[in-house]
Amino acid sequence: MKKHNNNMIYGINSSLSVLDSDNCVISKISIVKNSQAYKNSNIEKIIKKRNLSNKLSFVNKISQDKGSKSIRSQGIIVEFLFIGLVHDFDAFIFSEKTHDCVLILDQLEDPQNLGQIIRTCECAGVDKIILTKDRSVSLSDTSLQISQGAFTSMMFYVCGNLSNTLRLLKDNGYWLAALENSVKADRWDQIDYKGKIGIILGSEGKGIRQLTLKNSDFIATIPMQGKINSLNVSAACSAILFERLRQVSL
Repeated sequence: MKKHNNNMIYGINSSLSVLDSDNCVISKISIVKNSQAYKNSNIEKIIKKRNLSNKLSFVNKISQDKGSKSIRSQGIIVEFLFIGLVHDFDAFIFSEKTHDCVLILDQLEDPQNLGQIIRTCECAGVDKIILTKDRSVSLSDTSLQISQGAFTSMMFYVCGNLSNTLRLLKDNGYWLAALENSVKADRWDQIDYKGKIGIILGSEGKGIRQLTLKNSDFIATIPMQGKINSLNVSAACSAILFERLRQVSL
């Protein structure tokens, strides 16, 4: 994963997050005349506050090569460089907080799932995500768009050797809980997530690798009642992160 990528995002809420972020260097703002974005006073205020008027242009329409028919642009597209938040794991800052959570994604592959997971993390008070370097999804425009701007307040770390990364976390006081269907697993709501915890999710097709499971302190599972044997990884992420939030909020 590269540290500096040209990115593009559209929609009012996502654009507001990007425009107001110190981690995004704005290169171009395109707003359609008389659109929802054109009439939005918050966009106008942020552009003035951040001195971005020289990046702004008004257009008659958004060209199809800059957007998707399936996603409403609401009349705004922002082009930017995403900087400062994608680091090698060597730059990881171990928290001094009593309760801290880092999400670890073991070879996640789907950019849409990543985007939904980023948004869930932000909503559940988790601000650090570790991605594996190989066979892993990158921070593409798709994942950033789906996150609805949540990525601007996240820390992303990339590790080349997940086993070493997990060992370092444990050496610095983090317990590790892996979410995986297993007969040896405990119910996800019966595990103690308070304190410093790393929560591990696996790839959509293969789940969590065996060595990763071996390095985990707990294995959690979410029992299914229907004919489908597992949740989508982003849905499972929501269940476990909000269970953690419930516990640390007591």
